[in-house]
Amino acid sequence: MKVYLSIFTLCVMCAIFAPNISPFDPNLINLELAKLPPSTTHYFGTDFLGRDVFSRILYSFRISLIVGIASSALSIIFAILFVCISQIIFRDLFLRVLDMLLALPSLLIIMFFQSFLAGGIWSMVFVISLGHWIFIAKLLDSEITSLKKLDFYECCIVLGCSKIRALFVELLPACFNLLFVLFVLNIAHGIGSEATLSFFGLGEDITQASLGNMLNESSKALFIGAWWLVLFPILAILILILPLLKIANSMQDKLGIRL
Repeated sequence: MKVYLSIFTLCVMCAIFAPNISPFDPNLINLELAKLPPSTTHYFGTDFLGRDVFSRILYSFRISLIVGIASSALSIIFAILFVCISQIIFRDLFLRVLDMLLALPSLLIIMFFQSFLAGGIWSMVFVISLGHWIFIAKLLDSEITSLKKLDFYECCIVLGCSKIRALFVELLPACFNLLFVLFVLNIAHGIGSEATLSFFGLGEDITQASLGNMLNESSKALFIGAWWLVLFPILAILILILPLLKIANSMQDKLGIRL
């Protein structure tokens, strides 16, 4: 787990200090330098417009991490609000609505709502959270229902604590480990969703450096032999997502959480 945590921390540091590490302006167009292979000057080569791929990947980490972390946090908030309301009133109705939403593919929900918005980081954060909170809410509701059967909750009610107070004081804090694991997992899902939206032209502005935009721009690169335009953006996505998945799996094993 330490290795994966170190890799993810390195990615975060690269995103934070991208202006200091980046050797070139990520949006600087120089057609004379277009489609150059990796070299000591351009570590990951250049794209069709002569922009440095290494610099663009560093700045892409910023967008991916902001969208991933913010959308994951917002998904957790939406799920907690939904479950708290459902635990207080009309639980059966809320669960039916939840089951109905779970029947829809999350990516379909995300792309549907994003198609009506102007794009940009914060619209992606909101739309991605709309697609991801549903599964979190289902797991959280199941966990709270299981906790209600335990002695500590029954003792709390017997001692005079109201069900609403017990929900916020006893049950939700007991779900912290579950929510934290889901938060880490959903950062990875958020990063993947952002790349997908940008790849299909529904995410960040095409002039900005993002991993999805880079893959979109390089979709024809293999036909002309510019393998680096596909390889390095894909590796960047994997370097961001795989450590998060491994960290979440390790936390599940240590905390005894089953998803």
